[in-house]
Order: sequence, then structure tokens, then C-alpha cells
Amino acid sequence: MTKKKRRLRLCAAALLLAALAIIYALVLRADFNGQDTSEEEEELTVLAVEREDIRSAQIENSAGTLAFSYDGETWSSVDDPDFPLDQDAVSALFNRLNPLSAVRDLGEMGEEDLGAYGLEAPAVTISLTLEDGEELLVCLGNEASDGNLYFMTSESSRVYTGDSYLATAFECELSDFEAEEEEAEETEEESESEAEAEEPEESAAAEETGADEGE
Repeated sequence: MTKKKRRLRLCAAALLLAALAIIYALVLRADFNGQDTSEEEEELTVLAVEREDIRSAQIENSAGTLAFSYDGETWSSVDDPDFPLDQDAVSALFNRLNPLSAVRDLGEMGEEDLGAYGLEAPAVTISLTLEDGEELLVCLGNEASDGNLYFMTSESSRVYTGDSYLATAFECELSDFEAEEEEAEETEEESESEAEAEEPEESAAAEETGADEGE
């Protein structure tokens, strides 16, 4: 073997060792920082709120305050009860909280730490009152470096990261939930039909009462 070939082989071996050393160092660094080196991260369920259990909901965001009441079947605006709400759209919004999932659990944080995550003065605050009187709070903060969103709930002092769709979905205002004209007319017709159906029953009851009095 010539000296030239030997040198080439030595150089190739040295480069290979250097590359392996760099990869090993990166893996160690990721483990030290608590990063998950797997391709897929398992989501954590932080909160699960059944829509049917909600009785009132309030959203505070950059547009102001939006408040809804719910009787288990129909949503209505607290500030404008006659506003024609798109029932499916409102239900879809709060279905996003069933479940509320996280990508990472950053652990418990003190109040002095919340500012770093935008949670000392949250960008969006979602307040829920359930049928059993329980009150829940979900606070949305800044965007994390990985594109996810920092958030926390009233269930604990833990901070999580979750999909940034939450901020997009809850940065809403009442006009975003206005029902189409046809849907509003259908709802009105259904209410009128129900009222007409009740009238004969009331008349029959009144006639029966009159007959009893006559006897």
C-alpha cells in the first residue's frame, strides 16, 4: 500500500470519527435539556370538558369580552340574547376543549415565572361555569420557540405547550358566530311552530277546566 493511499484512509477514518463524535454530543445535549428525541411526541390530556356540561362561558381577548349562556341545547349571547347565533359554530369552538391536549408539560411555575410565558397577563382567557357549579379557567400565553402555544388552566400551576390553533380559534368576536339568514329564519319558524302547538293544548286545558266548573 502506498503512502498516499494510507494517508487517504487515515483522513477518511478521522472524518468519520469526528462526525460520530458530533452526533453523540448532540444526542447528549438533547437529553440534558430534557428534549424528546423521538420523531413523534405523545400528547397529554390536560382538561376534558363536555359541551353539554357547560352552562356559561366567557372569552376575554384582544377584541374584548364575549359571553355565552347554554341550556344544554341552545347557545345565546349574554349581551345580545336576540342575536342569531350559529349554534354549530359555537359548539365547535367549545368542543376544542374536549379534550384540551398539550405537547409538553413544563412543570409547576410560580407567579414570578409566568411573565416569561405570557401568562401573567394572558392574551386570551376562557372562563367556564359547569352545570354542577364548578368554574374552570384556561389561559393562553405567548408562542413558544417551536411554534406551539404556552397555556395553563385553573386545575394546577403547571405550564404546558399546545397547538397554536387555540389562540386562533378563541381570538373571536360575536360577529364571527352570526347565523346565515336561512338558518335564522328556520330557527324563527321552529319557535313559531312550537308556540302554535302549545296553543291548542292550552285551549283544551281551559275548556276542560270550564267544563269541570260547570258540573
